[in-house]
Amino acid sequence: MNDDAARRGLHGYVAKLTAMRAGDDAHEVYEEWAPTYEADLVGGYGYTAPRIAADAMAAACPDREAEILDIGCGTGLVAEELAARGFSAIDGFDASPRMLAEARAKGLYRDLFEGDVRARGTLEPGRYDAVIAVGVFGAGHLGPEDLDRLARPVRAGGPIVLYSSALRWVEDDYPSHLRRVEEAGAWTVERTEETNYMDRIERPGWLVVARRGAGGAGHG
Repeated sequence: MNDDAARRGLHGYVAKLTAMRAGDDAHEVYEEWAPTYEADLVGGYGYTAPRIAADAMAAACPDREAEILDIGCGTGLVAEELAARGFSAIDGFDASPRMLAEARAKGLYRDLFEGDVRARGTLEPGRYDAVIAVGVFGAGHLGPEDLDRLARPVRAGGPIVLYSSALRWVEDDYPSHLRRVEEAGAWTVERTEETNYMDRIERPGWLVVARRGAGGAGHG
């Protein structure tokens, strides 16, 4: 564990992810982490980002029969929160087979898909009523240049709810990239909000709620 991680109160896999830099790949970390992911994050840190994002989706999407794609679904923490708010048509997408196996065991997803969001043709345009993505942005993950990819599978007018750690928010200038996607017509940002997303340590993050536009299909 490096000095910065220790100062932040981080250890284990969370410290590994926090220490990643541009060009790193978090895939192997998640493959190793899958069996203890929830115990570490929820039990150890009081991880609340899925709850924050699900509350935002519930407010933005009154139709509880809406088809929702959970991008970067991990072990299914977001699906648990969505199901608790009455949503049932939830599909999950993640790059880690072991994380998907944990999610599948919960029986909350209608279907689960393994893949890379950045691969051409991965996300079918206009397939879903809404998209939610929690913890998919940052070093070793998706970058701000990938924001428009998350709008691609949403039907026009559908909500897009994102939650990201604030660690790279300023350095990578996410606000300008949000505006870029908006100017391209892919979405209209309805609100952004900074909140703490771990009850047991200070860990700021950003919630983004957007609405799919009629244009700007984004990357294939």
